[in-house]
Amino acid sequence: MTHPVRLKALKVLGVLVALAALASGLRADGFIVPNPGPGQTIPPLTVKYHRVTVEITNQVARTSVDQVFINNFDRDIEGTYIFPVPEGASINEFAMYVNGERIKGEILDSTRARRIYEDIVRRMRDPGLLEYLGRNMFQARVYPIPARGEKRVQISYTEVLKSENGLVKYLYPLNTERFSRDPVRDVSISVRLESQVPILNVYSPSHKVSVRKDGEGRASAGYEESGVKPDRDFVLYYSLSGDDVGLSFMDWRGEDGGTFLLLASPRFATERDKVLDKNVVLVLDSSGSMRGNKIRQVKAAARFILEHLGRGDSFTVIDFDESVVPFTEKLVQANREQVGQALKFIDAIEDTGGTNINDALTRAMKMMPAGERPGYVLFLTDGQPTVGIAETAEILKNVSGANGAKARLFVFGVGNDVNTELLDRLASDERGTSVYIDESENIESAVSGSYEKMSSPLLSDLALSFKGIETSAVYPPVLPDLFKGSQLVLTGKYKGEGPVSVVLTGRVGREEKRFVLEGRKLAAGGAYSFIPRLWATRRVGYLLEEMRLHGGNEELVEEVRRLGLKYGLVTPYTSFLVTEPERHSRSGWKIWVPFLMPPAAPASSRPVSGKEAVDTAKATGAYKAEETAALPTSDNILRKDDKTFVLKDGVWVDADFKDGTPVKTIRFNSDEYFRLATDEPGLVKYLSAGSRMVVVYRGTAYKIVE
Repeated sequence: MTHPVRLKALKVLGVLVALAALASGLRADGFIVPNPGPGQTIPPLTVKYHRVTVEITNQVARTSVDQVFINNFDRDIEGTYIFPVPEGASINEFAMYVNGERIKGEILDSTRARRIYEDIVRRMRDPGLLEYLGRNMFQARVYPIPARGEKRVQISYTEVLKSENGLVKYLYPLNTERFSRDPVRDVSISVRLESQVPILNVYSPSHKVSVRKDGEGRASAGYEESGVKPDRDFVLYYSLSGDDVGLSFMDWRGEDGGTFLLLASPRFATERDKVLDKNVVLVLDSSGSMRGNKIRQVKAAARFILEHLGRGDSFTVIDFDESVVPFTEKLVQANREQVGQALKFIDAIEDTGGTNINDALTRAMKMMPAGERPGYVLFLTDGQPTVGIAETAEILKNVSGANGAKARLFVFGVGNDVNTELLDRLASDERGTSVYIDESENIESAVSGSYEKMSSPLLSDLALSFKGIETSAVYPPVLPDLFKGSQLVLTGKYKGEGPVSVVLTGRVGREEKRFVLEGRKLAAGGAYSFIPRLWATRRVGYLLEEMRLHGGNEELVEEVRRLGLKYGLVTPYTSFLVTEPERHSRSGWKIWVPFLMPPAAPASSRPVSGKEAVDTAKATGAYKAEETAALPTSDNILRKDDKTFVLKDGVWVDADFKDGTPVKTIRFNSDEYFRLATDEPGLVKYLSAGSRMVVVYRGTAYKIVE
């Protein structure tokens, strides 16, 4: 029989062992720690699903967490449920039942919790739990957890969100990468916002979220994935304003100077609100290569666009192969009769002949009337110019010369045979975008989804000016129009001390509108540490596009490499950081290929069509348009807040560390180590990276050794 004191000690040790395995930055994630008996080794639990529902009303947030844990052991086990409580939050409800009895829990204050965290670090030689220091803890005993069975836990808490510089921030730490034995089958976060003041900008720097506004004071944001191990906190910002267009300014200042992020969103627009009437020319490639499924889907996409034109819009359709056939000689009103005739025109299109891109686009541009209306040319093609003028430079010159109305050109390239250089430069020169669609994708869905985003212009010909700071390297360099439900995300570098004033101007028909954000102080803390990486991501995209379209040089390559290393970005020039030869990145590149675009090769020698060219164009475009700081890295790269660490010979080395710099060596788990964590609380988030590391902090390089 095991002595009760010894059994209790073993249970506590089991908690510590399992907690240490979770030390990767969790702050509000509940987890169950199995308590092994003497001589037992219990497999880690698996999270079946992790669902979070958030209701925020006038800055009071109620978060409800629903999780199911799976016992991978072949007998019943005991565990301890742990929930690090966010600062200032209060637990409302905790639901877990054992044999029909509701389990009770208790909250440990931050002083008692700190002793537990430090003890875990000392015993298990794992620094991850340093990030818990100073936080309260909720805990509850769970027994039994059925053999090969499940245990469901529900907990909710309430907190008051702070507003800073007009932005309200919500945080839900979602880092469970070292927690669940297997990938989490279902992860979702649903946020519902309600406010008496209109909600404008809704933005997540951490995750790709879908945002929907249901009224001036109501909005929702959602994130959902399956089969993943979440590895970063979920962060959501939103702003409150009564202006027609809300401006939000955030900044971060580091050793490389200042970096800013500007958000601009229109107020919620109802069906009765003024949406600008527009001119639309739809240009459809019906050459022989479009035969079969492609032409059917392109026709379906064209039907969708025509059926979703506004009553005040004007339009026409151009069908082209080796010849150019317009639906009408000039734009006509989008009434029921004209749209119906255009649909019949599309139905009659046949796929045959060559591809005369020059004549089709110059004809479209010349048909666009000048005036106060915004004009959009939507160009769908699957090929390269084979008839008439075929030289890229000449086509670009002719299309630009014909575009007296300054219409935007939106390009949809279907398949891998498209000339990516031509299409990208056409879209860039005419202030539009290019989208590439695989033949395996649903063309109708891709085109209609893009059209929905730009179908309702509210403000055109945007321009920005700043006072109090001097800006540079701003992306995107050319501002798009502002559409209903859209959001402008602008990032760049700055110099100056502020305060910052921003003026956004744009046209509504013939009338110029002006929106002002005045006297915004520059941020003093590190709340917006994600901004430099977002800026670097976009800059890399534009640098790679410059090299791809116009040729590269060692200076550009070196800057891409430097940015990739410093910010942990996957690029063709930082691929040597990856060890897995077959791994792919979300950006579309095969990471292991060290030089996808040889720096010395002129642009003319690089492939402009084929799968490699299309994949590269997609990847470059994704970086240029990236709106979060969440692009993936390799397993050799670790991000902690604003810093990037690279694994070198088993040591996590700060990307800011330069070889030869004097270091202060401190032994992990020593008294000096914990004094450093206490004296420099801002360093703790970096120390949690590992027990063997080098970090630069406030001008001093610390080397942690075992």
